[in-house]
Amino acid sequence: MNIKKLTATVVAGLTLATVTFSATGVSANSYTVKSGDSLWKIANEKNISIDELKSLNKLSSDVIQTNQTLQLSKTDATYTVKTGDSIWKIATKKQVTEQNLKSWNNLSTDIIFPGQVLKLTGSDVPVAQEAAPKATEAAPQATTPKAEQTTPKVEKTAPTTPAAAPKAEQAAPKAEQAAPKAEQAAPKAAAPKVEASNNSASGRQITVQATAYDAVSLGGRTASGHLVTSTSEKVIAVDPSVIPLGSTVYIPGYGTAVARDTGGAIQGNIIDLNMSTAEAVQWGRQTVTVTVK
Repeated sequence: MNIKKLTATVVAGLTLATVTFSATGVSANSYTVKSGDSLWKIANEKNISIDELKSLNKLSSDVIQTNQTLQLSKTDATYTVKTGDSIWKIATKKQVTEQNLKSWNNLSTDIIFPGQVLKLTGSDVPVAQEAAPKATEAAPQATTPKAEQTTPKVEKTAPTTPAAAPKAEQAAPKAEQAAPKAEQAAPKAAAPKVEASNNSASGRQITVQATAYDAVSLGGRTASGHLVTSTSEKVIAVDPSVIPLGSTVYIPGYGTAVARDTGGAIQGNIIDLNMSTAEAVQWGRQTVTVTVK
């Protein structure tokens, strides 16, 4: 009896270990469909695109079945950055340190972009001092040059006001000599002054396509490293080549927000507004003229 009990105990222990190992493997690279799931819901929860999810599982439509097992990735050797990702979020998900993740990919800052492929393996860096020279060498990769490219656009509009000023000054002596000439010159001098004051007050205006997303449900950590803790926080995702990160942007119908995030689909004149999922559905996709300060 004792031998049988011992054998049964050992077999049960090995079976439990096997089940635990298998469950861990499934949770890392696959997902079992539950009642009420959809491709959109699973893609958001697992932080991958719907197209990638369908491609991995060779799906020709959005139809899925309960208890169906879906593959979530091809390999763990690399990771493709997605909208809402951050160094902290990826390191936590892949169970590596932020320091190693940055070292393996020669990153000097926490800034990453959707579509960027990161290595998940390499030589560990236990001492922080070893990473310091890499940060110095990688400094040219920062996004500062993009912000500098937009500066000349603002400077080009500045001469508009001074150019109009001499015309107004030249018109003043003429007004003393002949009343009809003063009346004709007045409208020309007034129009540029009003336009210049509007530009300085409102900032740079551009027309964009505005969509919405729930940054909190995607982890809260933005591409700039900022942690979003509420869906009411005015944070937007932008294309840094159009609107530099850190810019203050006024959006009609949404309010004044700060550009802190990026996104794989946020290319060109497109922005993404942080709000709750229900509000995002109501917002949809709108064409708006925003003011960048």
